[in-house]
Amino acid sequence: MLAGALAAPALALLPWSAGARVLLTREAALAQAFGPRARVEARTFYLTPEQVARVEQAAGARLASARVVAYRASVGDSLVGTAYLDTHPVRSQMETIMIVVTPKAAVGAVEVLAFHEPDDYLPPPRWLERLEGHALTKDLKPGLAVPSLAGATLTARAVTAAVRRTLALHAALAQLTPAADAR
Repeated sequence: MLAGALAAPALALLPWSAGARVLLTREAALAQAFGPRARVEARTFYLTPEQVARVEQAAGARLASARVVAYRASVGDSLVGTAYLDTHPVRSQMETIMIVVTPKAAVGAVEVLAFHEPDDYLPPPRWLERLEGHALTKDLKPGLAVPSLAGATLTARAVTAAVRRTLALHAALAQLTPAADAR
């Protein structure tokens, strides 16, 4: 009995449990981004190797997969935005963020869904808000179009690379037909 009581606090001190956590589910993030009246439709696209190369060139960042899921949100007949999830390493652990792209191809919002690095490296909401309104440009990087993030340089680089990747994907997908529904 005493061994069990001592084991639980000891497990809490292990490094893998210290910062690893899911902050928002995909469904909750989409509802938060688009509101309760929005109808969200998931569309899956498969990029050719040539399309992947063009997106990577435009983004200045590598794609993790040629399979892309876009979550298009509409209210009535009006498109209100498209969301993409991007999972990438920060330092040695993974982060998943949702990037919302407006109908005018600018960043509408960036939300952290899962962050497995220590909380000290988690980007604050105020810094993420600084990405809103930006379109894809070569200077969409920390210290240029957005401020640097003191103490979390690798996080800032990872997030801005994901935003550039997403904006480049969004531009490329505007010309494609979805392959299948994603569920």
